[in-house]
Amino acid sequence: MNDNKKTFEKSGNDCLLQIQALRQQFYAIFDQLERRTISEIKKGNSSVGMKIEADVGNIDDVTERIKKISDDLNEGDENNEARSYIAFTKCDYMIWKAQVLLEDINSKDTYKMSFKPYKAITEYLSSLELLGDVILKGGEKPLPDTDHVFEVEKHVKHNVKMADDKSNCNISGICRMATGDFLFVDNCNQKIKVLDNNYKVISTCDVPEHPQNVCLIGEREAAVTVNKNSEDRHEIHFFRVRSGTLLKTRSIKLQHECRGLAYKSGNLFITSHTSLHVYNISSGQNRQIYSDETGDYTVHRCAVSPGGSRIYITNYSHDQLITLNKDGTKLFTLTHSGLQNAWDVHVISLGHVFVSCPVLCTVVKVVVVKDGTHTVTPLAGKKEGLTEPKALCFNSSTDTLVVGQFENNIVELKLKR
Repeated sequence: MNDNKKTFEKSGNDCLLQIQALRQQFYAIFDQLERRTISEIKKGNSSVGMKIEADVGNIDDVTERIKKISDDLNEGDENNEARSYIAFTKCDYMIWKAQVLLEDINSKDTYKMSFKPYKAITEYLSSLELLGDVILKGGEKPLPDTDHVFEVEKHVKHNVKMADDKSNCNISGICRMATGDFLFVDNCNQKIKVLDNNYKVISTCDVPEHPQNVCLIGEREAAVTVNKNSEDRHEIHFFRVRSGTLLKTRSIKLQHECRGLAYKSGNLFITSHTSLHVYNISSGQNRQIYSDETGDYTVHRCAVSPGGSRIYITNYSHDQLITLNKDGTKLFTLTHSGLQNAWDVHVISLGHVFVSCPVLCTVVKVVVVKDGTHTVTPLAGKKEGLTEPKALCFNSSTDTLVVGQFENNIVELKLKR
């Protein structure tokens, strides 16, 4: 125990050193930005100074030439009319040129310089709650092998309907944050709901019709798919969670339906009923990697294995679970009566795969072996409180599978190892 305590204290001290290093990084970045900005100011001063000097030089040149003509005229023969006329003409021309130069200079705005700070810098920093996420790991029992048959030790229902909800809830998406809070998509009430680890709603955020699914893209960031075909709305909305409150940061529009959603290594995997797309968050590149036009809902929901090597897709139309590699090539197809109208798929830890089937009112566990062997084992049904199970999310800290339904209650399934 003492060794464990010392190890934990050392990891805490390492975190403090990381914070100090981050501060030095900030200083270095700010110093570089400051140097570049000052350099721009100096360039501006130099550029404007040269223009002013050029104007002054032109006036001085004209003045000098007028003076020289005047001196030549005074030193010449007063009775030489031709010489006087030529001098007068030159002088008149130079006076006109001087007037033109003066008018041009006077027509210019007074040179000024101002500095307008980038508000985005301070706004972004102000939006952050911490410098980074403090993540506690360890203390949890490792999950058993993927062929382990889980049993439901107990089940608990939690009401997630709010007083201002206009309709019964339809929890179509769930994800769990590092803080222990949950994000729920309530499709019918067009809301994202934040629940604490006791499944109490602590805040909500309205979204356009119709929100479909949610996934984490960072420790405190989430993406939500929104789709309404009648208005040609196919969008992904991004949120940051700060002190239990959702702050929308941006949204993007896509040219295809946005239904199921999963995230891995900077990429969003998006289902559109008959195809699977990969959207790179950094580059904005969007490409289709899989398609099945043999039914209306052949690519319904998706999940990515922890290592990213496999992608799982529910084929609602044909009662199937499809396994793809990371490039979208089909590896295995599992057709099973226990997967009737398979809806959501959720993958945890070592590769345990769970699938919800709302028509059967069941959640099943699927074992997918490397050689393509599959087994489908019922996990929970009506006796565990399931009515129309849809969204799935696993809470590793309590060994519970959280099930969102097309009703006002979610079901917490405590699993027995």
